[in-house]
Amino acid sequence: MAFEAFKAKYRVTIENYLTSAFDRCEDTEVCRIAKYISLNGGHRWRALVAAAAGTIFHENATRMVLPGAAGVELSHSASLILDDLPSMDDGQMRRGRPCAHRVFPMWAVELTPVFLVTMSYELALSNPLVNPDRRVAAAIVLSRSGVAMISGQENDVAPTSNQIDEAQLLHRYRQKSGALYAAAAEGGGILCGASDDCAKRLRAAGMWLGLAYQFLDDVADATVDPTIVGKDTQADANKLTSVRLFGVEGATSKSLEFQEQALDAIESYGKEADYLRKLITQASWAPS
Repeated sequence: MAFEAFKAKYRVTIENYLTSAFDRCEDTEVCRIAKYISLNGGHRWRALVAAAAGTIFHENATRMVLPGAAGVELSHSASLILDDLPSMDDGQMRRGRPCAHRVFPMWAVELTPVFLVTMSYELALSNPLVNPDRRVAAAIVLSRSGVAMISGQENDVAPTSNQIDEAQLLHRYRQKSGALYAAAAEGGGILCGASDDCAKRLRAAGMWLGLAYQFLDDVADATVDPTIVGKDTQADANKLTSVRLFGVEGATSKSLEFQEQALDAIESYGKEADYLRKLITQASWAPS
């Protein structure tokens, strides 16, 4: 299947799978918020990365990875709600719509990330197409990424967040953005039979991809109209970002370097890794 067809088809597949999963839940305010933030929006890059990584090892990867890929998307949705809270970035708009805390009661919004993360593990661990050992291993990878993301978020909002150098910024971005991409790639491979060595290479590729994505996101925050991005821009004007360290051209150049590092990590694979290679060069805020 051509890459563009794979990408379009899997986005629909993920959307349908998540919709069905939410339909099985009780119709509560929290569930309505979860659907609001998780459905009908987003590029699904992380789910696509999981599927593409799995495809390297199994011809039925898109089905085998689906519950885990959906779990990654729900974890990402949980992080978006937390990012946008008044106590964090106080976001106004996300995916072209008002942020959840501007539409729903705050008590319910604060419960929703816990709901989403819990649901993500339920989906990932209830996968009948993958043996239990691999399910658990992939879930542990996802759990570790969540811990890293929380550390990255704390580092991002801490009073000393502007007093850091390049190495510290990269460490923050690895935690806040790279960790979930790394988990998607590594988890997708694990679910489809990747060896420990292969899983490490996929993790490295995902981490470099996450850094590339974050640098491009910084560039968008500084240069792109919010109606195009679908979320607030200039939101990071008071933070130390890659754009403030390197400038727009420098941050863009760095993102391309990170993409090359990601490609190098999977260089030993053949055509079976072409979906992942395409994703590495495409994943960004831009419409696609």
